[in-house]
Amino acid sequence: MYKVLLADDDYPVIEFLRQEIPWEELNLQFIGYAEDGLSALAKAQEEMPDILITDIGMPGMNGIELIQQLKQLHPKMRTVILSCHDEFQYTRQAVKLNVQDYVLKESMEIEEMVDILKKLLVQMNEEQDETRRNQGMMLSFKQNQDTLKEKLISKLLHAPIFDEAEWQREFDKFGVDLSGKKYYSVICYINQYDKQLKRFQSEEVLVYAINNIIDEILHDNQDAVCFRLGAKELLLLFADSRMNGNQVTEFDKLPLKDIQSAIHKFIKIDVSFIMGESYSSNVKVLKREINVLMELSLQRFYLPDRVVTRMEQLMAPFAQKDIFQYYSEVSDAFGKLLLDEAVELIDDTISEWFRFFIEQRFHPEELKSFILRLVMDQYVKVRSSAQYFDFEMSKELLHQAVLSMESVYELEVWLNFFWKSLLESISSMSKRSRRMEIIKAQKYVLTHLDQKITLEEVSELLHLNPAYFSRLYKKETQESFIGYVTRVKMEKAKQWLETTNKTVEEISVQLGYENKSYFNKCFKSIYKLPPSLMQQQLGLK
Repeated sequence: MYKVLLADDDYPVIEFLRQEIPWEELNLQFIGYAEDGLSALAKAQEEMPDILITDIGMPGMNGIELIQQLKQLHPKMRTVILSCHDEFQYTRQAVKLNVQDYVLKESMEIEEMVDILKKLLVQMNEEQDETRRNQGMMLSFKQNQDTLKEKLISKLLHAPIFDEAEWQREFDKFGVDLSGKKYYSVICYINQYDKQLKRFQSEEVLVYAINNIIDEILHDNQDAVCFRLGAKELLLLFADSRMNGNQVTEFDKLPLKDIQSAIHKFIKIDVSFIMGESYSSNVKVLKREINVLMELSLQRFYLPDRVVTRMEQLMAPFAQKDIFQYYSEVSDAFGKLLLDEAVELIDDTISEWFRFFIEQRFHPEELKSFILRLVMDQYVKVRSSAQYFDFEMSKELLHQAVLSMESVYELEVWLNFFWKSLLESISSMSKRSRRMEIIKAQKYVLTHLDQKITLEEVSELLHLNPAYFSRLYKKETQESFIGYVTRVKMEKAKQWLETTNKTVEEISVQLGYENKSYFNKCFKSIYKLPPSLMQQQLGLK
C-alpha cells in the first residue's frame, strides 16, 4: 500500500481531499497532512510518502523547495502540485523536478484527483514489477555465476592440470587474472555451522547470504574474488601485482575485519579467516595453496570464533600423551555433579577441565572420543538405574552431536548444555518416582562404592524392613538391590581396567571386596570373562 502526504496552508482544501478521496479503495494509505513546508518535511522524515500532494505558496518553505528536499531523500517519489492562477511562474521549476501533475485549485474536481492518483498507481506498479523482474534476473545470474565458480574450483582441486593457458582463460571469466597478477588465498569458514544451519534451514540459503555480503564488501575491490568451496567454507582470492617475490610480508586484514563485522551485523553469524603463506603466481601453485588451507580443519579446532589468523600460526603439534589416563578423574568429577544434583557447579567444573584440555592440546578426534565416552557412560548409567527416563536425545543423536563438533569451544558449550539437561531429567525423574527410598538407596551405593554394601545396612538407613525394601526395590526397578550394587561396582571395575594401570587385586580392594575370588566371580557373571583376561585383551598389565 502506497503512502500519501498532503501539504497545504489552506485547511479547507486539505479537509476536502482527506474526506472525499476514497483512499482505501485506491489501495492508498493517507499518512497525514501539514499546513506549511517545514512541518511537511518533518513528517516525511518520520514516515516517507510515496506520493506528495502539495501547495506551492506556503509559509516557511514553499512547495517547490519541499519537493527538492524530499526528492533527495526519495528520488522515486511522485508529486502533484496544487496551484492558483498567479503561481504559473513555478510551472517551469515543477517540470524540472519531474512533477507528475499540476492542478488548479479553483477548477479542481474530486474525480480529477482520483484519476490522477489512479494513473500514478499504474506507473508505480509497473515500475515495481520491472524492478522485481530485474532483481530476479540479477539474482538468477548471480546464483548461476556462483555455481559456475564453485564448479571451477572443484575441478581445479580434483582434476589434473595439463593446459595452464586454458585454466587461466577459465579463471579470467570471473575476474581472476592469473597470467598477470599474483593471488593471495584466504579461507573463510562458518563458526558453529550446525547451529547456523538450523536457523537458516537450508545450506543454500545460508551460504548464499554470507556470499552475498562478502560480494557487497568486495564490490569496490577490483582485485578480490570470492568462490564457494563447499557447505562450510568459501575461498577469497586477493590480487597484488606489486609483489616482487611470492612470500607474503604484509597483508591488509581490514577487508576481512569488515566482512566479519558485516556478516555479524546483518545475519548474526560469526566467520573466521585463515590466510595462506604465499602468493600464487600460476594455477598449479594456487591449487597447492588452496589444498593446504583446506587440510587445516583439525588445526582450526582450538581456534576461538571470529578470528583472522595466518596458516603458520596453526602449526603447533597436538599432545602425544593419552587423554584417557584422565578418564577416571573426569568421570568421577562429572558423575558427582549428577549425583549431588549440583547444577550450580556445572559451569565451573566444565570450564576448569576444558582449560586443561586446551592447554594440553589433545588431538581433536581423541578429545571428541573422550567426551563421547563420558557422555555415553553417564547416559547409560542414568537410564539403567531409572524406571522413569524422559531425556530427549537418543544415543545415536548424542554420538552424532559430539563427533560433528568443529571447535573445542563449541564442544564445551554443548557439553554444558547436555549436562544441565541430563541433570534436569534426573531431578524430574526423582520428583516423579513413586518412592524416594529408591533414589536415596542408589545415591548411597554410588557414594560408597569403596565399601561393602549390604541390604540390611541400606534398609536400616531408610528405616525400612529389609524384606519389604527388597520387594519394593525389585518392583520399582525390575532389578534386585544386590544385583544393582554388583552391576554398578563391576561397571566401575571395567572402567578402571580400561583407563588405569590398577591391578585386579587393587581394584577389588578399592571396591570393597575382601575376597578376590568372589570379585572375579561377580565380574565374570556380568562380562562373561574374568577381569584378568579382559585386562590382557586391553593390552594393559
